[in-house]
Amino acid sequence: AAEQARKLSADPQVMGVIGNWLDGTTRAAAPVLAQSGVPFLATTAAPDLDPAAFRMWPTESALRAAVPTARYCESDCDSLETLDWFAAHCQPATAPCAGPPLWGLNQFPRLVGSTAEGVWVVAPAPLPADSGDPGFTAEYSQISQGVAPRFLAVLAYDATRVLFDAINRDARSHPAPTRAGVAEALAQTHFTGLSGPITFDAARQWAEAKGHPYRWHTGQLTSP
Repeated sequence: AAEQARKLSADPQVMGVIGNWLDGTTRAAAPVLAQSGVPFLATTAAPDLDPAAFRMWPTESALRAAVPTARYCESDCDSLETLDWFAAHCQPATAPCAGPPLWGLNQFPRLVGSTAEGVWVVAPAPLPADSGDPGFTAEYSQISQGVAPRFLAVLAYDATRVLFDAINRDARSHPAPTRAGVAEALAQTHFTGLSGPITFDAARQWAEAKGHPYRWHTGQLTSP
């Protein structure tokens, strides 16, 4: 991840980066991009994110708050390579059990089988049907060869539009957009996406970010 960030930083036409979708890779890329002044819309709940990055993701406390009555797994569940926490705390399910966005991927029920039934997942964005554009799924599927979008597609779409908006605003104010100008424009973001309002506070946190709770039922994520 750090190597890819260095490659992106070396291209003067790169005005911003979105990623990296896993906590570890996002944290690794963030300081590299910050050193080169590349605006970074970071998709992680990790509390130790580089302060130069803009967090395009709810914090761990926001994710946990979405399921206050459930036992929630944070840092121990930032990978699907090991599901030891799930095995220890969710099998058998003696109390409501919840996990981070990774548990919302299709790989999760394939890995844990029928024990996924009833498990809560806290997503960083709504599923398309619950978003600001219920028609997003149909439009997305037209160009994805039938692959249906999930909550990560909604968030990626919003993040891309936020970054394009910042580049456009900087380009209107200066002869050409710059990384510093785009970062300044991102700090002034007032945007409404499929996930709702998007602004950044003084700490570059997504001010309105919240967790969106869903549950696994018969192999599908469903609204509570």
